[in-house]
Amino acid sequence: MRNRVYRMMRTAGGGCLCLLAACTTITTHKPSGEEIVMTQEEFARYVEHVFRFHNQVMGELIEVGDERKDEDTDEITRLEAAEKKMVRVCEPLNELVSETLSGENVGLQLKLDLIDAVPACEEASQTVEDLIP
Repeated sequence: MRNRVYRMMRTAGGGCLCLLAACTTITTHKPSGEEIVMTQEEFARYVEHVFRFHNQVMGELIEVGDERKDEDTDEITRLEAAEKKMVRVCEPLNELVSETLSGENVGLQLKLDLIDAVPACEEASQTVEDLIP
């Protein structure tokens, strides 16, 4: 199943984003505003990388779940806020995976949302990872 998810991410992340035009590159922006231009293949690899990284961070959160109770309340508050943001900004990526694995037809709007959601998800996941005790 793991290989199926990654094959699906390569397809969903790149090729299906350009249904309406024969585009050869995908342009997105980091949350800082920096423009990123990638080929469809590069974007598909980037989507896969961010998907794996986000899941790694979620796993780390699960591992330290009970340990958070012993932390400084300011640190807990910052981590919880960062975690909520990460879940929100990574939603298009997780929704795409869920819909694809369940055999649903992924809508164009979700594919378009993915273009800017991936860099935001990467940054939010990095923020959470940096805050995990």
